[in-house]
Amino acid sequence: MRRRTLLAAAGAALAAPAFAAWPERGIRLVVPFGAGGPLDTLARLLAPLMSEDLGQPVVVENRTGAGGAIGSAEVARSAPDGYTALMAGVNLPVIPLLSRNPAFRMEDLAPLSRLAVIPHVMVVPASLPVSTVAEFVAYAKARPGRLSFASFGVTTSNHFAGELMNIRAGIDLTHVPYRGGAAAITDLLAGRVAYMFSTLPDALPFLREGQLKPLAAIHTERLRWLPDVPTLAEQGFPDVVSESAFGLLLRAGTPEAIQLRLGDAARRALASAPLRERLDGMGMVPVGSSGAEFAALIDRDIRAFSDIIRRTGMTSLD
Repeated sequence: MRRRTLLAAAGAALAAPAFAAWPERGIRLVVPFGAGGPLDTLARLLAPLMSEDLGQPVVVENRTGAGGAIGSAEVARSAPDGYTALMAGVNLPVIPLLSRNPAFRMEDLAPLSRLAVIPHVMVVPASLPVSTVAEFVAYAKARPGRLSFASFGVTTSNHFAGELMNIRAGIDLTHVPYRGGAAAITDLLAGRVAYMFSTLPDALPFLREGQLKPLAAIHTERLRWLPDVPTLAEQGFPDVVSESAFGLLLRAGTPEAIQLRLGDAARRALASAPLRERLDGMGMVPVGSSGAEFAALIDRDIRAFSDIIRRTGMTSLD
């Protein structure tokens, strides 16, 4: 027993300097979507601050394709050494759930931090004669099968939220997917769809002009941009979640000391006042959770997404 203890101590002593020296070269920060979107923008805002913290360059690389699967799989198959990291959106757990032959499993990735969230708002056209979620539910129940809701696309966060709203509220609205928020809002303004869970930045100009009405904020608390709008939880639907959330992950099996070092660098970057000001202007709320907190949120999403997929009979993405 004493010999095993001494060997373990010796191994730890040898490993500690190696981890202390990390990183010894640049780190790739893989964004599995194209340049210019909020996930890419967040990555490019964080990268220079993390580079300064770590003493090595953090380089953003866009690895697009297959709804985020290609870039995510690349990180999942990378060496567990901390030099290839993933910036992922809230749809990450959906990819393996809806793939017949998934390129990666969530178990292949280690969550480091939920970095930031763009809250969503439940909005309806100004012409719709409702002002609260309860009034909307009553309106929809009186018109079963005749109304529809918009989303950014199939299997997006606001698609799942709309399906769950159907289930929890006992209403029957048809899903209409769009390619992004702008096209969806165009049809919402025209009254061709009844409502959508929109990102706050997409909806805010139309809310201020009175062209859309906010029924609920989908966040843990009321939004400072819309302080008089109650949350969806306040109105009886605490488990209907729609948000654009962004997190940082590494390959599973990466030493915990490296996971903590990289996660801490991201959390310290998020504490920067100029960065927080930039995020505020984007309607983005910094979070900077621990790895354990982020893992718990991913588990929550997997359970919710799996239940909705089962109830609605969604089919494979590939």
